[in-house]
Amino acid sequence: MTRFASAFAALAAAATLTACGPRYQTVTFELRSQPPVPVRLTGEEIEIPAGIAVSVHVTIESSARIEFTNKDALALNSQDRDILLSEATPGAHNFVLVGVAAGETCLAVEVEYEEEECIPVRVVAAE
Repeated sequence: MTRFASAFAALAAAATLTACGPRYQTVTFELRSQPPVPVRLTGEEIEIPAGIAVSVHVTIESSARIEFTNKDALALNSQDRDILLSEATPGAHNFVLVGVAAGETCLAVEVEYEEEECIPVRVVAAE
């Protein structure tokens, strides 16, 4: 019975620790530059013309009552840098996204060193 009680206590403690932190839900993008043509930046999809660069601040949204802060690690990694470049810039959660060439890829969102999702990206030909 003692082993069972110890195992249950360990399981309960692990469940409690897991529930204590923020839980990734999505990201939101705030434009820091004004591109000359429209771009679409959401947690569900990104559309940017080739040849356009946008500066953004990214906020990590939590599905728990505990929110993420700018101290939480965030990386945005393009799966195909020949289509989209994503580079961190000075300041927490600031990035530049550059449409390199027309095509499709995805932008991997890594929070606290774990990949959470990959946002579909479409880079369209410049008009």
